Amino acid sequence: MSDKKLKYISSFIILSLILIFVSRNMSNHILLFPYWLNTLLYLFSFVIAFYYTKRWNVFTSDKEENKKPAAFFNGILAVLLAFVLLCAFRLPINILIKQQSAKNERITQICPITFYSLGLKNRRKKHITFTFQHKSIRMKVKPSAMAKIKMLQTSQKFIQLQVRKSILGTYVVEDYEVKYI
Repeated sequence: MSDKKLKYISSFIILSLILIFVSRNMSNHILLFPYWLNTLLYLFSFVIAFYYTKRWNVFTSDKEENKKPAAFFNGILAVLLAFVLLCAFRLPINILIKQQSAKNERITQICPITFYSLGLKNRRKKHITFTFQHKSIRMKVKPSAMAKIKMLQTSQKFIQLQVRKSILGTYVVEDYEVKYI
């Protein structure tokens, strides 16, 4: 890898991490994002990433025995770059979904929680799975909500969602609270 290629790598990595963080946080509050759109965006992102990875040829080697590892690392770079591009393409769509949802009224939905982690070792895992409109949704929740789920002694746990309907059949979560009935 040449020094010219290394010059911008640190700023690119920092910007990529910020973009991924913002996009993933915004995506967490959007329910029922169309699978077909996600797949189409990722394929489009992968084609662009593969083209530029091939064109930039970041990992190169003149030796015959090092060409396969270089091609392997260029492939990994293409997949990672495609993920960053996917986040970049989804961000304006997510912003549009949030803006359109503001035009609709708030709906209260009570959904059964189907899965949550009981382990206390990894406190970072704060995801729950619940059923929303006959579909299984996985959503990251606040630590306080996860603690409330674990404290409840009943077997039936529910999440009360405050959502707004938006475009593409999506819903935007405004607020949520763990309940038992």
